[in-house]
Amino acid sequence: MISEKQFVAIDLGGSSIRAMAAEMQDNGAFKILSCESMDSDDVKCGIVEQTAAPKISTLQKYLQNSSKITEISMVSVAVGARTMKQIPVAVSRYIGKERIITNQLLNEMKEECRNSFQHPNISIYDIIPTSFEVDGVRVFEPISKTGSQIVGNYNLIVGTTLIKDKQNSCFERTGLIVEHSPLAVEALSAVLLEDTDREDGCGLIDFGSSTTTFAAYWEGVLQYLMVVPLGANTITKDIEELGVNATNAEKLKCKMGNALESMVENPVYVQIPSSIEGAVPVRISTQFLATVIESRLEEILHPIVDAISLLPFSLDAGIVITGGGSKLNNIIDFIQSKTEIPTRYGNHTEWLSDDTDETFFDPSYARLIGTIVLTGDYRKNHPIEQTVSDPDKKPKLKKTGKIREKVSQGFLNFFSDENKMNS
Repeated sequence: MISEKQFVAIDLGGSSIRAMAAEMQDNGAFKILSCESMDSDDVKCGIVEQTAAPKISTLQKYLQNSSKITEISMVSVAVGARTMKQIPVAVSRYIGKERIITNQLLNEMKEECRNSFQHPNISIYDIIPTSFEVDGVRVFEPISKTGSQIVGNYNLIVGTTLIKDKQNSCFERTGLIVEHSPLAVEALSAVLLEDTDREDGCGLIDFGSSTTTFAAYWEGVLQYLMVVPLGANTITKDIEELGVNATNAEKLKCKMGNALESMVENPVYVQIPSSIEGAVPVRISTQFLATVIESRLEEILHPIVDAISLLPFSLDAGIVITGGGSKLNNIIDFIQSKTEIPTRYGNHTEWLSDDTDETFFDPSYARLIGTIVLTGDYRKNHPIEQTVSDPDKKPKLKKTGKIREKVSQGFLNFFSDENKMNS
């Protein structure tokens, strides 16, 4: 049975499914007990197919053996999908002459915000309060302030209901309880961004296998979200078109690929077995390979670059990149050349114990680590005993330590009743 300080998270990626077990140390760092993975094409742009269930069950058994946890009965899973986007909503309330603003009033406004969005096929996955105005004056903490009118500005994170329904159905087949399910981008933010980054304005780009996600933070909260339906696998498929199979295309991309054709020094030809049996090997120039990669990167990042140019605030803390696709050679130079904004790799290692194997420093593990960190915060208000004994109990909004309370109060567990507001 999982103890209060042990956590299990599952990352439903587009090319693989990973399961990680970790244990919180006395200093707050996490010791990774074990990590198991299986190749998978059962997750399409965030939508989980039922064929993923037996693979998750297999990973559960592998993880129990390798982590020495007697029984793994619940996991946490971050949510991110191609259809997710952010919709700004404002709620205004006239409260009378010089009334005191209470937490109950803010909850009622949040409920009104939720009810303002009704769509048969779209669900709300998060409601994030971004700012408030009391009698026309912008305030960060409206509770206990006095005024006659208050306006709350919120970001609704919405996506197709299929995301939730498919994931629910998949985990029901495994028998596992989903303990906590934060937004994937917030899981990344938790371990890759500092409070000052979120305050000053920071962009976060996650290069996944089938999607590329851009999030912009300012004044401590998520202000903008965009998911581009193209990812690292799209580049691999472009290389496949040169006449090589998927495995060799991926190796060629990772070892010899370059995000900028102009930065290829001393170009050489690489000979790769043809994807057609019996055909002569394919010869590919590293310079031409970079041209193919750069062209696709242009397409992937074009909407993100446009979105950055239209933000009503500046990204003074720069851009942070992560995800398996971020390891492409000179990708930082590519992004900086397009945005003219300082760009750096995200680093989640400060959350890991000193004896952690360097394998887990890889950016592709950031989402798993972030999911575990947020689950640790979640358990502060939702003890593990309560979750196991009553898995259907509707959880309250969590309050985190490292991330400011006004950010975490926006988190909603999407497995909770959509027709009720948590308080």
